[in-house]
Amino acid sequence: MAATRSRTAPSTDWRTVTAQALILLKGPEELIVTRVIDRVREELRAEEPELEIHNISASDYTSGELTMLASPSLFGETKLLLVQQLHSMSEAFLTDCLDYVEQPSDDVTMVAWHQGGNRGKKLVDAFGKHGSFVDCKAITSEKDKTEFIQQEFRAHRRRIDPEAVRALLDATGSSLSDLAAACSQLMSDTEGAITEQTVNRYYGGRIQATAFKVADATLEGRPAEAIGLLRHALATGVSPVAVTSALAMKTRQLARIVDARIGQGQIASELGMAPWQAKRVAATVRFWRPDSIAAAVEQVAQADAEAKGQARNADYAVEKAITNIALAARR
Repeated sequence: MAATRSRTAPSTDWRTVTAQALILLKGPEELIVTRVIDRVREELRAEEPELEIHNISASDYTSGELTMLASPSLFGETKLLLVQQLHSMSEAFLTDCLDYVEQPSDDVTMVAWHQGGNRGKKLVDAFGKHGSFVDCKAITSEKDKTEFIQQEFRAHRRRIDPEAVRALLDATGSSLSDLAAACSQLMSDTEGAITEQTVNRYYGGRIQATAFKVADATLEGRPAEAIGLLRHALATGVSPVAVTSALAMKTRQLARIVDARIGQGQIASELGMAPWQAKRVAATVRFWRPDSIAAAVEQVAQADAEAKGQARNADYAVEKAITNIALAARR
């Protein structure tokens, strides 16, 4: 029989959380949830190879199911209960689980995922009191993704240059799972520090034609390059809406600081981005005036509407907007 684990103090660091009686994962970021579950499962299997794993849907739960699954097995094997759909839990689950967290079973680890919302707040609070709370908030901002990449390499004692981080974001920045996979591949296939050249060697084709590369060339007043990148991006599967979304994000950034006389450090703070990203924004904003960037914002909004169905030819609508915006940049 595996030794009974003590109920340790709550941990909010998803990279280092350890197996314990109660673990609540709160937030929508599925990659973090998967990482925590994998980590806990591996730890428990190292203790008990015959680990019993049970999946529970809190929304389809029937009364008494938890008591049955958490009860001691014949030979006292360790159990792992994986609970999903906590954000839409049934009343039966809420009632049973509130009782359970007050006195969890020995040799049982419960990992429960609450994707968000107010449902079951009393139970969430109970987990926070008796177990470990892990923040699984969505990682969507460039700043958070930059930190994610840096932590991925730091965890494996590998170094990645700031320029390489930027290149990796440009290539695979839309999805956290894509970023994680790219980091893993680079660390597996290379040795030493990861440089921009390393990233370009693996992802150069993708970097050259992402929506963000198109937006950068447009807002930096390089119409020929912007159109070339756009056409290659569209030919390789980037949607017109992805391009207008990237343009919308970057034009709004410029509009927020075009009239402000602030340095890179303040830009980074104002826009919630890394210093190297602020450096690029500071260089780009010099091409714009308040009236011209306001007009660009309007053109992007129009192109976005056309890309989403108002125009017969979405590709042409986006190309026209890019041309007009790039030509309007003051060089």
